[in-house]
This record gives sequence, C-alpha cells and structure tokens, in this order.
Amino acid sequence: FMRSIIALALCAIFAVATSVGAQEPAKVGGTYAVHGTNAGGSKYTGTVVISPTGKRFKFNWLLSSGETYTGVGTMTDTTLVVDWGHKYPVIYEVGPDGVLHGKWDNARATETLIPKP
Repeated sequence: FMRSIIALALCAIFAVATSVGAQEPAKVGGTYAVHGTNAGGSKYTGTVVISPTGKRFKFNWLLSSGETYTGVGTMTDTTLVVDWGHKYPVIYEVGPDGVLHGKWDNARATETLIPKP
C-alpha cells in the first residue's frame, strides 16, 4: 500500500514539474508591423498580414519601399518556417507575447514581426 502511495506522489510531482515548463505558443495571425535588417545592414519596415489556412500560414509582406512578397509557412511547436520563393526560408520563433523573431538569407538577415492591435 505504501509503495502505491509513493508511486502516486511521484507521478503527481512529475506531472506538475512538466506542466510548469510547458508553455502554450501564442496564436499567429493578423496584421503585424515589420522591422528588419538586410544582410548588408540596411534596414526596412512595413506590414505583413498572416492568414492561417488549416495547418499553414499565408504571408503577405508590404514594405515601406513598395516591395511586396508572399509566402507560405508551417509551424512546429514555436518555430514557423516560411517559404517565400527564395533559396533560404524565413525562420521565426514565436514568442509567448505573439512577437515573431525571424532570420532569413541563411541567418544573415533578421526580421521582427510585432502584432498590431
């Protein structure tokens, strides 16, 4: 009987310990302010609209320069990988606050997407 109680107590402790570290990823979708730095160091800004479609995410970038780009992303845990038609994808980490921190051009360039209210 005592072994059963100890086993149940250990299971409960393990369940609490694993759930404390687990974090639900923020929802992705909507309009975001874009702030980025190209590989050469020049900066850019703009807007991106992310539209969830099933298990994929459609991206539409509109930069302040007037340039537009589109892409399709897939998410695993908190990592969102976006194929935008270039050699290297954009790889974002989705923060618990909904901010996406990305790297592109083989991690030579960075991009941050901040949700707009």
